[in-house]
Amino acid sequence: MMQVQFIRVAAGLALAACASAASAAAVLPLRGNDLSSDERYSTKVHKSGIQAEGKDIGAVRNVSGKKWSGLKAGATDKSVVTNWVVYGKPVYAMAAGKIYSCWRNAPDNVPGSKLPEYDQKKISGGGNHLWILQDDGVRTLYAHMQPGSVPADLCPHNKPLMSGTDPNEDAVADGARVKAGQMIGRVGNTGSSDGPHLHVHMQKDGKPLPMTFARGMTTPRTADGEADPNGPWTRIAGKELPKASILLWPPHTIGSYGFDGVKAANYQRLFDHMADSGMMPKLISCASNGATYDSTWIPAEGEWRSHHGMSAADAAAKQALYTGQGFTRTSNFTCGSATVSVWRK
Repeated sequence: MMQVQFIRVAAGLALAACASAASAAAVLPLRGNDLSSDERYSTKVHKSGIQAEGKDIGAVRNVSGKKWSGLKAGATDKSVVTNWVVYGKPVYAMAAGKIYSCWRNAPDNVPGSKLPEYDQKKISGGGNHLWILQDDGVRTLYAHMQPGSVPADLCPHNKPLMSGTDPNEDAVADGARVKAGQMIGRVGNTGSSDGPHLHVHMQKDGKPLPMTFARGMTTPRTADGEADPNGPWTRIAGKELPKASILLWPPHTIGSYGFDGVKAANYQRLFDHMADSGMMPKLISCASNGATYDSTWIPAEGEWRSHHGMSAADAAAKQALYTGQGFTRTSNFTCGSATVSVWRK
């Protein structure tokens, strides 16, 4: 039977030390809350130059097995921007700072092409974008967002097109402040983008800056774009995103969540994701000898451990072990020959 153990040692997940040449661990600009159960974000290696450490982030939907599609279920026409899974997904600030350049109402491109106004310099390369000077001195670009999705109180530029003659037309004097995790727009297909995605990059002193993130999980994709939805999923935990084609699973925001009827084959990846997000299981039950699991998650506190798919002997052994270590079993459920439990202290 499948078993899992996760040990919560302290209130905050341990983060790997960040090198001075990289950004302080930031919040990913996208959230797990905004994905359906069969969706994940995706990234690939970016271009060189000032954007060398940047990421172009799309989203894909699991079709079957290891196969993924960038289009929504039932959609086939790639030229329709709303057919794309990533289109309209919320975008969040990675760190606190102040806006110094932006645009908000440039029209979307038809996927696979760019508008002529882009060549006429009436639409910037970033399309609808925000440049933010973070409190740590890092300059960060969020680009290609959906028309009108950047809030008006963050960006004073409301025209669809620029004049084409002023390279600083998108500048902002005494711009608005944003907080880390604040929603700042939605993924679109504007500017130099020829397919819906979010572009983000950081730079400092005129040089590209590697981006590190506090939470989130990744798994590799093959050259054909295949990836096992069960991973293995690796925690980012204060490191950079891999410089490779990957699937990206951002954390859920800290809160209370319930998941019912999760198949046993899918429960482990959900468990790992929610633990990485900073939550712990409060109550877990199962059905049909552990074929499915229901679980309630709350913000993690103190130390905790949990196993699922245990036999009666396994459950008894774990209970003796953990009570001897000062843990109390706070959730216990047996369905047929399978037991799932949570211990806390």
